[in-house]
Amino acid sequence: MHCNGRSCMGLEDMSIYASMVGIQVSYGVISVLLENEKSKGRNLLPLAAAAYGLGGCILCPLAFFLDKEKRSKSKMSSTLLAQVLLISLTGVSAYQALLLMGLSETSPAFATAMANLSPAIIFVMAWVLGLEKVDIKSGHSQSKIVGTVICVMGAMVMSFITGPALMEDTRPSIPGSQISPVKAIFEFLQGSSVIRIRGCFYLLAAVMCFSFSMILQAKTLKKYPAPLSLTTMTTLLGSMEIVIYIIILDKGIHRESWVVDWGGLIIIIFGTLTCHGLAYALQYWCVKKRGPVFVAIFNPISTICSTTLAFFFLGDSMHVGSAIGIVMIFGGLYAVLWGKSKDNISDKQEQLNNAEIDEGSQVKEPLL
Repeated sequence: MHCNGRSCMGLEDMSIYASMVGIQVSYGVISVLLENEKSKGRNLLPLAAAAYGLGGCILCPLAFFLDKEKRSKSKMSSTLLAQVLLISLTGVSAYQALLLMGLSETSPAFATAMANLSPAIIFVMAWVLGLEKVDIKSGHSQSKIVGTVICVMGAMVMSFITGPALMEDTRPSIPGSQISPVKAIFEFLQGSSVIRIRGCFYLLAAVMCFSFSMILQAKTLKKYPAPLSLTTMTTLLGSMEIVIYIIILDKGIHRESWVVDWGGLIIIIFGTLTCHGLAYALQYWCVKKRGPVFVAIFNPISTICSTTLAFFFLGDSMHVGSAIGIVMIFGGLYAVLWGKSKDNISDKQEQLNNAEIDEGSQVKEPLL
């Protein structure tokens, strides 16, 4: 079947959008599974280590064959190896450890709010480093800036504003599964300030690590354009780093830390096949195609998904604040995507103009 450039590019755009939505939905599902497992008093770090490790092992043969030509175009230098190690440290092991440490000392409401700050942080980082084009006078850039702010505000509304219940679940809920965001904030202000503040710093550090890793991914993929291979290396290294961290915390290898029940096994299998395997490969590919800001702006979708799943499976109520937050998030997301699409059109037009100039100069040279 013949297709012109426009239709083929449209298919690629649809694949990128579908990939990002699918990634965030999988993150929302795994967050609900982890919340249920955490209520049993389970240490979640071994589950993350197993999921990352198995995901890397599954991707290894795919990366070996599918990225063979891409790897041949770029040699693994010491600088590139250092970047891979840094991505695995910040985007996998340190991010997971800090996130779980923050959860243990604050609340899920604060963790959700902090995680959704990453689009704004990545946007600022990319702007400072020159990875994101920003012209304050341009309507496209204004749309991206306003859309990012609206997305973050929508995530905050979902996390902290309850309001009247739109739909209430009358089924018996799991003890301790219903946590009011307003109550969480009140407890934060009235509780042990040292522990709570430390937990918030853990969460903020986790978001900073994630944001930095996204920026570093974009720079690394320019020198090493093999997303599957990069995913395989970072997930395997991250899994080993998490294992080392667990052994240090436990002061040795203890069998009880590695015992997995059926719930943990489901998390490992689901995380291996989606969140820590395929999702990372697709995320790296999307970063290579559209940049870190485009990828990060989809993060609030996982909040929407986890809120919806928590209503149906964990007995949480759906409130007015959640509905308002969803509308704000999708409105902001549309604004950012509109600005990014206009930037892509401008970039393509600029490339075409440069190509025409080059062709014109090549024609004129023999005539001189």
